[in-house]
Amino acid sequence: MTLPVIEPSDLEQLSRLFPDLDFTDAERRSVLVESATIDIQAAPGSGKTTLLAAKLTLLAQKWPLADRGICVLSHTNVARDEITKRISMTVAGARLLCYPHFVGTIHAFVNQFLALPLLRSDGESVDIIDNEVFAARALSMLPRKYTLNAWVKRNPNQGPDAITTLRYEGPDLKLGWELGGLPGIGTPTYNEAKDLKNALRKRGVFRHDDMFAFAERLLQRFPELTTRLSWRFPLVLIDEMQDTSWAQEDLLSRVFDSSVVMQRFGDRNQRILSSSKDSDKLSFPKAGYLSVITTKRFPEAIAAAVRTVQEHGEPVAAGPGNCVPSPVLMLYDTDKATSVIEVFGKQVLQTLSDEILSSGAVKAICARKQGEANKDAGRHLVDYWPTYVSEGVTAKGEESVFLMLADLPSMGVSQLDLYGRSINVKRAVLLALRRAGCREAAGIRDASRLLHKLEAAGADCAPVRLLCHELTVGRGHTADAAAWSATLDLMYTRLSPLLLDGMSQSDFAALPLFATPTKTSLATLMSNECMVSMGDRSVCVQIGTVASAKGETHVATLVLEAYGGQARCFDLEKAIASISVGTSIGPKASNTLKGLYRNLYVAMSRPTHLLCLAMNKVRVKQEHVEALTAKGWVVIEI
Repeated sequence: MTLPVIEPSDLEQLSRLFPDLDFTDAERRSVLVESATIDIQAAPGSGKTTLLAAKLTLLAQKWPLADRGICVLSHTNVARDEITKRISMTVAGARLLCYPHFVGTIHAFVNQFLALPLLRSDGESVDIIDNEVFAARALSMLPRKYTLNAWVKRNPNQGPDAITTLRYEGPDLKLGWELGGLPGIGTPTYNEAKDLKNALRKRGVFRHDDMFAFAERLLQRFPELTTRLSWRFPLVLIDEMQDTSWAQEDLLSRVFDSSVVMQRFGDRNQRILSSSKDSDKLSFPKAGYLSVITTKRFPEAIAAAVRTVQEHGEPVAAGPGNCVPSPVLMLYDTDKATSVIEVFGKQVLQTLSDEILSSGAVKAICARKQGEANKDAGRHLVDYWPTYVSEGVTAKGEESVFLMLADLPSMGVSQLDLYGRSINVKRAVLLALRRAGCREAAGIRDASRLLHKLEAAGADCAPVRLLCHELTVGRGHTADAAAWSATLDLMYTRLSPLLLDGMSQSDFAALPLFATPTKTSLATLMSNECMVSMGDRSVCVQIGTVASAKGETHVATLVLEAYGGQARCFDLEKAIASISVGTSIGPKASNTLKGLYRNLYVAMSRPTHLLCLAMNKVRVKQEHVEALTAKGWVVIEI
């Protein structure tokens, strides 16, 4: 078929459709009118996701087919939600959210069209697809695998990472791992790792990578699926292509044939989420790609710092204006690592106005969550924030509705992230429905689509929608035993028409899913935020990993030094020469070192106003401190 073409004259509509955005520069106009298969290399903050959404909006107005659609793939929910938000602003654009089109993550696409249909047809159950839950449950089962556990203890640099990232690879479902390493096939240690992986499979617990292996298995059985999916989706747009692993890219090349027009958006300098395995085979961006090098997120003061850790392509160009505070280098003593985030919060309050703070998030991010390296403090998030945890998950990897519905420390103090809160609430409601035997919820995996899926199954969603609203905007659901009991009563009342016939209120409340966490206080379990106050002003510093901040924009970002397990060195210690005096990373640098730089590139390119770096004093040279001071950086000692 001949796809609709966006003409230069069509671009005039964008000023009306997106009055808050500017698409008048030559870089962005070239991307919008391009109709052939091509790659787009775009700088951080250049608005590539918004640019893609604008293109979709114009295409939607011209799309002629009722049974063939556009497939839009992304790697993160943040990007997917931004696309969805933008295209739903027009009637034509909103049609792209329904059949025959698909807008979602690459994982959701693989699950919906390939992996889950295979698993269901083979009679396998899927309880959850989540890397963190898998990791926690794998570690909780490890002590019962005596040979494997002993080997992991003797090999702390390889074993733990391998256990937490066990995955199936290829159509034959060969056991593999994303990180670390294990002994070879046939050894007792390997066999116990395989047993552990298969045991979790029987319980319906999978990693996202597993779904790609099952997808390959389906394509091997039914190769004609390529023709069918290529006919269904003649146009494919992929966002964040740099985070596609070789296994994923190879799979997509077999899902869609050469008849499909494919446009891939991304920034190879931000490739941090994909596996390093076979990374030399990755093709993004292909020769002849289009470039968007101008950021709209941050001015020159921050752009200059970001360029120092940029590996590929034309240097990122600053956006308009330069009226922002100077970047900050925070140097801490080893025993003061836990004070760094609070000091950052005070620096934010001293530097930024309430008007600026109300416009976005303030975050402290680190490349690693935790680790066992025998090094001075500054290795991972737990060194800076000892009570850091994965939200909504217990130590054994069990999802906890209690934790999902608990108040965050910032509630009632600072601006609430209602979207993030609503996702936790929908996940809690979905888990409750599934555990309570709701047939309509049995096959739902994506909590963000809960209401849509229930409606499609013919369920009355009014009580569920009301419950989600009540739990999202309400507070104190888990404040004490009486409040938690009342919350469960409310959930039962709203959900009872969908529950298993004959389930009583007491049976519902007794479900293990609703157990109250023990031995750890709620303050510890829900502690991924730091509230900092000065006088009558407060700021909430959200704490997370660099990967979790992918695609986000902050008003202020603190980049916390981390120890790379595979690289066996500290990221800022290695990069400080580049940041301060411009020392190049060099073409012969190892892949692990390049990975550290890419993490820093992503982290340092998040803020619009204030960029802070934090590192241990013992790992910085005075000459680099003086060089940064000469550049206008502010140096704070803790």
